[in-house]
Formats: sequence, C-alpha cells, structure tokens
Amino acid sequence: MSPQRALHLTRAHWQIENGLHWMLDVHLDEDLSRARKDNAPANTALLNRLARNILQAADAAKVPISHRIKKCAWNDDYLINAITHMR
Repeated sequence: MSPQRALHLTRAHWQIENGLHWMLDVHLDEDLSRARKDNAPANTALLNRLARNILQAADAAKVPISHRIKKCAWNDDYLINAITHMR
C-alpha cells in the first residue's frame, strides 16, 4: 500500500470516528457513563446506537440532534412518531 493510500484510509477512518464520538459524547453524554462492568457497556452502547438511529431518522436532516432530543422529551406525539418511524 502506498503512503498516500494509507494516509487517505486513516483520515477517512478518523473522520467517521470523530463524527460519531462527537455526537455520542456531546448529545448522549457517553463519557459520563459509569457502566464498566459485565454486560453494562455493551448494553449501553446498543441503547445509544438505537437512540442515535431513531433521532437521525426522526426529522429533516437540517434539524440539529439536540433539538430532536428536546422535541422527543417535550412532545409525546413527536416521540411516538419518531419511534414508529423505525419499523
């Protein structure tokens, strides 16, 4: 593999990694999680992934995730619509 190709692959990986971790850390407070024993980290990661997928599909792409979280908390109809959209 050429150095240019390796650099391209590394940057592509970290771009995805940083974007995902930013959302998990900022919006879902993953860094504050105290789940470190037995199955708790895997279960928490699964629930965070489900929440992220529901929130991303819940509204138009230009609506920030933080607004979608608040809408789900404040409006039961929006929450039910977001969850049933994932069928």
